[in-house]
Amino acid sequence: MNARITRWTGWLVVVIGSLVRVVIAAPASDLPSGSAGSGMKTNAVAWGQNGGLQFALHPNGFSGKEGGPRGLIRIGYPTLPGGGYDLINFIAVEPIVNGKRGYSELEKSSVDGKSGKIFRVIEGEEGRQEAGPTGVRVGISVERFENGAHVRLIVTQRSDEPDELAITVEAEPDSAPIEMCILTATMGNKARARLLTLKDGPISSLQLWPDYREGDFSPSRVFGFDRLPRTGAGDVVVAILNDEENPAEARPFGKPHFWDYKGVKVTQYWRKRAGESKGDIACAVNGRFVYWGSKQPIPGGIAFENFELREPFRSGQTFVFGITRSLSGVME
Repeated sequence: MNARITRWTGWLVVVIGSLVRVVIAAPASDLPSGSAGSGMKTNAVAWGQNGGLQFALHPNGFSGKEGGPRGLIRIGYPTLPGGGYDLINFIAVEPIVNGKRGYSELEKSSVDGKSGKIFRVIEGEEGRQEAGPTGVRVGISVERFENGAHVRLIVTQRSDEPDELAITVEAEPDSAPIEMCILTATMGNKARARLLTLKDGPISSLQLWPDYREGDFSPSRVFGFDRLPRTGAGDVVVAILNDEENPAEARPFGKPHFWDYKGVKVTQYWRKRAGESKGDIACAVNGRFVYWGSKQPIPGGIAFENFELREPFRSGQTFVFGITRSLSGVME
């Protein structure tokens, strides 16, 4: 791999062809010499603009030694004091073939037998980005799923839209026919998101599952196109947000823990741009009463966990994931 590496204090910019990778606050001693691919061993590696939404791949992330499970796109946002970044959510890839849903986070890799499909940055011509309004473009190959689905992702962030990621899904030539490829934000519980914005007003997870007290995922609820809000330009935008005054005050485990939400409150949303949908799109959510991997009830009651848009698969379809402090600006 041919890479040009330039260092400034607290920054590293790696240029592969014309793809720009930004590494934030990474000491030079922590960086492997000459490496700019997905094998970097520092958890400071991320793509995106400083002050906006950023994303990372295993083993890099925004909190914890390895940033969480494999087979996910890690989403970070500057919610911490002083503009520090924290992990806000994960995005998993879940294609459906012949009614069987694949799970990028849970399926074992055929490479090493460990949980989580391997995501690799596409090097060379397919991963390049020319200078322009996009700002960041990263091609990601996704290991083949057990159901035969085989896809790649193209993740872009425009310089004038720093709080959004556009994720395009393309079928590889050897893929089995895909019925649907769901990109799901899998960790709404960390932000304790309980309000879902719909066309006729917000609905609470406490209303959807008032009696659910089990330790697994609640049944999914699906809202069709006619229930989804649209902007003046015709984009579909559906969001989840916290219903607490100050979510950072809660310490559910009584001591510092991965599940603590430590920053300012933000809203997470999916956008489907006008003209890119045939009206066959829906939003689906499920919830959890206890935090994943524990028996600890979530303060305030059941919260959304998986949050996704669903539509029939068309190779090249794009979904936009965003984080904002003000949803009103997004809905204009």
